[in-house]
Amino acid sequence: MAHRTPARLAVFAALALLAMWPYLATAPLINEFRDAQVLEHYESVAALAVRRFGQAPLWDPYYCGGMYLLGTPQARFVSPTFLLTLLFGELRGAALTGFAMLILALEGTYQYARSRGALESASFVAAPVFGLSVAGPLGWINFYGFALLPWIALGVRRAFNFDARGVVLAVACVAWCIGFGGTYAVPLAAVWCALEGFEAMAYAAIWRNGRSALGIVGVAALVLSLSAGLGAVRLWPVAETMVDAPRVVGGTPGFGPVALVKMVFALMAPKTENGTYYVGLCALPALVVGLARWRSLWVGTFAVFALWLAPGYAIKGGLFPALSRLPVFGTLRYPERYLILFGFAASALVALGLTSMAAAARKERHLRVVSVVQVILTLAVVVGIGPMIWQFHHAAAERELAPPPVAIDRPFHQARGTRWELAPYAPMERGSLSCWDAYPIPESPLLEGDLEQEEYLDDPTAGHVSERHWSPNEIDLDVDLARPARLVVNQNWHRGWRASEGELKSKRGLLAVDLPAGTRSIALRFSPRSAKGGLVVSLVSLCAIVFVARRRRVRLGVAIVATLLPIAAFGAAVLVFPEAHAEPAPLLAPTGEEIVRDDPIEGATRLDARLEGGITLVAARVDVPNPHAGETIHLELDWRREATIGPGRGVFVHIEPSEGKKITGDHVQLSQVLSFEGAPPGKILRDILPITLPDDAGGKTWKIWVGLWRIQRGGGRVPVVDRGSAEVGDNRVLAGVVVVQ
Repeated sequence: MAHRTPARLAVFAALALLAMWPYLATAPLINEFRDAQVLEHYESVAALAVRRFGQAPLWDPYYCGGMYLLGTPQARFVSPTFLLTLLFGELRGAALTGFAMLILALEGTYQYARSRGALESASFVAAPVFGLSVAGPLGWINFYGFALLPWIALGVRRAFNFDARGVVLAVACVAWCIGFGGTYAVPLAAVWCALEGFEAMAYAAIWRNGRSALGIVGVAALVLSLSAGLGAVRLWPVAETMVDAPRVVGGTPGFGPVALVKMVFALMAPKTENGTYYVGLCALPALVVGLARWRSLWVGTFAVFALWLAPGYAIKGGLFPALSRLPVFGTLRYPERYLILFGFAASALVALGLTSMAAAARKERHLRVVSVVQVILTLAVVVGIGPMIWQFHHAAAERELAPPPVAIDRPFHQARGTRWELAPYAPMERGSLSCWDAYPIPESPLLEGDLEQEEYLDDPTAGHVSERHWSPNEIDLDVDLARPARLVVNQNWHRGWRASEGELKSKRGLLAVDLPAGTRSIALRFSPRSAKGGLVVSLVSLCAIVFVARRRRVRLGVAIVATLLPIAAFGAAVLVFPEAHAEPAPLLAPTGEEIVRDDPIEGATRLDARLEGGITLVAARVDVPNPHAGETIHLELDWRREATIGPGRGVFVHIEPSEGKKITGDHVQLSQVLSFEGAPPGKILRDILPITLPDDAGGKTWKIWVGLWRIQRGGGRVPVVDRGSAEVGDNRVLAGVVVVQ
């Protein structure tokens, strides 16, 4: 059966159907978990833009006051599975996507094990070890992007043998994964591909098998260039988003060996990570046998490498802190997700172990004993499929489901909203200003909910404005002005907006246009350079891929031309699509004040405490020195950085009462929008932190201690090297004292 593709795929489809049945059966219902609602929102808004407005899904006005939808890292609509969403709707499309991706994961795992020398039957039995571990827990459907990991690995493995079809396979799957919101899948796949490259160079150096280290590096450059080029329609917008709103990950996350073992071998349990990366004990005997084969040396090394990364900061000498210093990898918060690479390696080792037993069974000596052991190991792996399917059913049962929201056809307006229940807003043509995401979305403090009109004049007496047409990417307005005035749109400013007349401005983060007097029609269009340029680069890269695919082997000339084409296309796109010039959004705290100043705010207490690495706490102030219990106060810290500072600094805040538990306010971005690295040197940097006092805070004196800590290098405190005029203790600076009434 295993060697017959239709029969094999039929079995894989049956396994996927068994695993996904609870999701398929409840497909018309929404998952009320907040993460699921956000991820569902991106997909449904993209489908809304295409189906209702006939537009490319570029701008999302329904969330956070407006955001760059194509540049949202976790969106998954630039993927073939978006067709399922368009045909069946987001909810049904998501369930069908999971079903299809499981089949893809099973077949890909089978094909990769075969490329490692495993028998067809052994690869077939071992495929579910990884194929059924690919799931979207808690509604994180973009986790199904890991289904493409085996295909990426297989393509890269073939590419390092200078097989042109391997290059095409790897590039296509990486671009798919990028478009599917593979914020974790793509970097983890890159780690696996790097290991494949080291293996290929080692074989080339030791056995001199017709390959050279230089040739392998050239193929790696070709795959990297074409993958980035084909995915540029997503990568360029995402890169732009992350530059505008960098995701800074603090803390020293990590899990000990016992916790990691439970994640891999223990079944799912409530409120734990158990079973999240499940391989199962049933596969363990075959895995151990697989490790005993010399041909398993490299796969075993990959598995060890993954286990070395997964503990994070919990072990000394771990690889995760070092890897986190690289671009992109520093934004990955959860080291335990490297266990996904271990699960993939485990599936290949199980297949190789079963292959080893089959080879031993063919020998005459001890034939019966070995055959019995082979059958037992095979049956154990097959029996282990049951718990893996149970995991899907258990996770499905843990969900809280609700009927889909009712669509209301009416004019769009912003609403105050709620970040915990996002699903109903877009269907009823309302935007939720309550915002929550994995990166700090720039949101204007001037956004308002429930306005009578979404487009208005800064000076209402200057004239009149009326909305003629509205859609996510296009707003047409009729304006009659008696004198020059500023037109304001109740959405966030972004450099991608264009105006047919007037001068685009940012009014404290709001989209605005300065207009002269007179009567005119104004067309606002969202047409960012990164979207247009990214599309051009992707199309040119597609032509380069076709150019490579027409060859059987990757030759030097072909590799050089195909590698340079996406780079040249990017340079041309930068020249052809110049960035629109508009006043940039000012750096504002959530309270609306500007963050960068020349001098400390009046009334702040001078401290001048200098910390190691070139950062000084110049002054501090608490806006309400005698608050009431339950009240929210604001702590302002005025920092100044030197021209050169130490990397990876975060701010810790300890609010300690005269008795009872302390409150913490640790953060890595000043006023939630600016990092020390991105701040101008020599200026006062206002870090405004809201602090809500507990209801039982009355009658206590609270001391506020402040300091810096190293985000990625062990998490230790940064020493205070000059206390200035401040009180200092344990490398903390006393920033203020409040007496709660």
